[in-house]
Amino acid sequence: MSSPEPPSDTPNLTAVLLTPSGRGAVAVIRVHTAKPAHSDLPAKVVDASFVSVSGRSLSEQPVGRLCYGHWTGDSTSEDVVVCRTDESTVEVSCHGGRAAVNRILDSLKAEGVLIVDWQTQQATISSPFDRELAEATSQATTTRTAAMLLEQATGRLKDALTHLLELDLAEITPRLAELLTFSQLGLHLTQPWKIVIAGRPNVGKSTLINALLGFERAIVFDQPGTTRDVVTGMTAFDGWPFQLADTAGIRNTDDELEQAGIQRARRTVESADLVCLLLDTSCPPTAEDEELLAEFNGSKTDDVPPTIIVAHKADLPDQWAESNLDEAVRVSSATGRGVEKLISTIVETLIPKIPPTSTNIPVSHRQIQWLDKAWQAAKADDVALAKVAITNCLSGAVFVDEAAAARHGSHI
Repeated sequence: MSSPEPPSDTPNLTAVLLTPSGRGAVAVIRVHTAKPAHSDLPAKVVDASFVSVSGRSLSEQPVGRLCYGHWTGDSTSEDVVVCRTDESTVEVSCHGGRAAVNRILDSLKAEGVLIVDWQTQQATISSPFDRELAEATSQATTTRTAAMLLEQATGRLKDALTHLLELDLAEITPRLAELLTFSQLGLHLTQPWKIVIAGRPNVGKSTLINALLGFERAIVFDQPGTTRDVVTGMTAFDGWPFQLADTAGIRNTDDELEQAGIQRARRTVESADLVCLLLDTSCPPTAEDEELLAEFNGSKTDDVPPTIIVAHKADLPDQWAESNLDEAVRVSSATGRGVEKLISTIVETLIPKIPPTSTNIPVSHRQIQWLDKAWQAAKADDVALAKVAITNCLSGAVFVDEAAAARHGSHI
């Protein structure tokens, strides 16, 4: 396929790798021109290397249509998905490996495209809302989350919010409720769910986190109080990102250094999305075990995150036979028994419902705050205020909690 002839003046045609290098299974490259007169160039330069399975060129495809095909050149071929996200922009999704990314960037460069960093290219895109979505997409760490973010960034979320401005009160209220349904999941598309492995000392917390991560990230040593700092590791379960935290064993102690580690462990628990409370069922229950069970499993308060009880060292004889651990997940980190069950329980607890394809999902705290304000206004029958909040969400306006600001001012 012949290369497009660039115009005599500079078209400001740039390409940028949006996703972090080497971190995800998918990479997203955006080709953009800042000059409306040359809006057809991104599709044309992509067509120089892209061959769709449908046989139609990208230039023939409507804005927003995802096209699967192959990126060809230098006797190599990469499977890609391309999309004209607007009249002046094309996004290319490919394998996240550096070799695939470099092949595509090199072929774009050969077509006269300037390779830049994403901040440089973003400066030429006028909409703050578009920049926010692009930045969110750049932070994706898994194929699954990148695909969901890309779906929002290709205009779906923006179109949905714009359409809300055309609705009356009866229609806008349920639409806003739908948008907020998966708001917490939207935040976790860029921020991993935080899971804390807790329990008294020497119940196998470090061994379990190593089994979940698949490598020895935590120190394993048969001595109570070994883990004094919070040790974290990143992983993905079913395509969702998780951060696992191995904390100091929680117990009563006079050791000042260990006390500091326990305090850090409790602060980590407070900010967690989920706690896995480990009980060593190969030993009879201790008073510390009973206290932790009462704290994490007995009191369902806002201060205690959702908790999964893990009956650990399940490969050894059970010394808790008379205790009520019917709902516990029985796991042996030594043999691997129950590890997959624990992973599936973690995923089902934190993500009980997966949004259908084409669901509109806000992806930032700012978006959620404005949409929640719009929903509250709609419930109060103030459709005008609801639409102001939606407009502010679309404009990229910073959300200011006026009630909190007033409370803060009253103390000055």
